[in-house]
Amino acid sequence: MAMSLIHDAKFFTKEEILRRAEKYGFPNPLAVEIFLWDCELAAQLQDVCDDIVLKGGAAAQLYLPLDKQRGSLDIDLATPLKKSDIVEVIEKVSKSLKGYVNFERYVPKKPVPKLSLVTYLAKMPAKLDLRKREKLEIKIDIFYESPELPCLTLKNIHTYAVDVKRIRCLTPGALIGDKLLTLAKGSIGLEVESEYPKQIYDIDALLESCKISKSVVSDMLVSVKKLTKLEASFRNINITPIDALRDIVRTMDKYSQVDTSVGDVSIKRNIEGFQQFFVNMGQRKPYYEWSSKSLRIKFLAMLISENIENKLTESDVAKAIVDCQNIALRLNKISGSLVKELRKKLLGLLETRIAYFKELKGKPLERVFWQIVTPENLQDIKSLIKSSF
Repeated sequence: MAMSLIHDAKFFTKEEILRRAEKYGFPNPLAVEIFLWDCELAAQLQDVCDDIVLKGGAAAQLYLPLDKQRGSLDIDLATPLKKSDIVEVIEKVSKSLKGYVNFERYVPKKPVPKLSLVTYLAKMPAKLDLRKREKLEIKIDIFYESPELPCLTLKNIHTYAVDVKRIRCLTPGALIGDKLLTLAKGSIGLEVESEYPKQIYDIDALLESCKISKSVVSDMLVSVKKLTKLEASFRNINITPIDALRDIVRTMDKYSQVDTSVGDVSIKRNIEGFQQFFVNMGQRKPYYEWSSKSLRIKFLAMLISENIENKLTESDVAKAIVDCQNIALRLNKISGSLVKELRKKLLGLLETRIAYFKELKGKPLERVFWQIVTPENLQDIKSLIKSSF
């Protein structure tokens, strides 16, 4: 390639892409080639301008261990720059890549009038067979005049597609807060529901993989508060962070039923579609684990609400998350007759009778735990488990 690549040229060869797809369990190697270019394009843009920050799914993967990283089709960026400045940045990157990558402005059919967003399609020759298509196409969404959110500069990060040299991203907490709001269906959440499994996967993986602390929770809150106000202004609606979090709780409550007889068929279909392309073979999970993921996010939204209402401190929220993670790990190690006995005791703490209550009697302990836990009954559950051993 006669151009100035930031990452080692070996990663861009067909042989290396196929090798990595096999090594990391991606049946469709296109996921590797696309994420490779996601990282390269983000780095190229930041090389021209330090005021551009990677967010979204591509950023989330950089904080995850190799076995949990998923594919990402698009790049989401945020910057305090004006729209005219972004045009200059794109032109400079285009010159650096010497025509190998072509950038085209993309205008959606129904643009949101107040949304400070400019979108480009980056097109480059594909190394893999794309079935009648000779070029890869990556959508780059750049949110300009964006509010400042907590960031980190990551260096020498190993991913399934490329060893990333240097990229500036939102912090894990800021990413979690941002992604939480995409699940606020009915208000400021994503309208395309097939995108929801991506957000659920990323939030859950970040919670599990990153060390949860007061500072991480603080970043979540900054993100939720600032972005709720911004998203509401785009839509001309009056909504508070508490309102958005309630919408998230309702959405996740619906998604948590995916492993029951009342589960929504379209949700199951969206989960299957997501797992077929975006995750490696080891991360393709049964529905009951998706139920647990959704319930963990529901619990997180409840905790953040209680912090905003001054019922819990940021340290309290962090401790509750860690306590629940430890309980879930402990429950997964229980076997034999104790499983049935403990499940019965846990179900006895369920505050509201639900339509699929009988089905929970056959679910794994961890799944049952996430179904019943609330900020209010967490201490009772801890005492119950402690007394059972």
